[in-house]
Amino acid sequence: MMDKRMDTEERERFDAMYREFQTPLRKMAYVNDVPVDYIDDVVQDTFVAYARYDYSLSLPLDNMRMLLIKILKSRCMDFHRKMKCRSYGELDEKTYNSEDYPERDKAWNLASYVSSKERCQAIMNEIDNMPESWREVAVLKMLQGRPTKEVCAILDISEKACYSRVSRIRKYLEQLISNENWP
Repeated sequence: MMDKRMDTEERERFDAMYREFQTPLRKMAYVNDVPVDYIDDVVQDTFVAYARYDYSLSLPLDNMRMLLIKILKSRCMDFHRKMKCRSYGELDEKTYNSEDYPERDKAWNLASYVSSKERCQAIMNEIDNMPESWREVAVLKMLQGRPTKEVCAILDISEKACYSRVSRIRKYLEQLISNENWP
């Protein structure tokens, strides 16, 4: 690969592509369970990969979008591999509980952590004691698994507000769970 600098016209096209696709890519990274603190890194890596592999900046928008989505999905998988956190849905019950599947490689997530009634009850108590704006989002989105658009319609909030609250709730619960004195 040659070390090639972008000329002014290419830079303008790249900037236009970035402006066009950064928000949808951020949403896709969020949907792919990339923590909010890492979304910017994953999205930036996606654009860097696009530029590094010298893909055309003159592609039709649909082709450019599809290529960026493929790169983003790859970056999301790389992130999860690096962080050793796979989606619980990717593992079937037999594989997950298999003795051949090393304990250190099992996916860490809230669902796998909540394996006892005491822990489950402690989490439910924490959710019950959250501020109302958090509690409503936690119940609708995280416990009931409703789509973001539906949660936003029910609570009359924006998607950005919903994503922000979910992020804060997850961080709060992760900090709580990581506390050694917690059940």
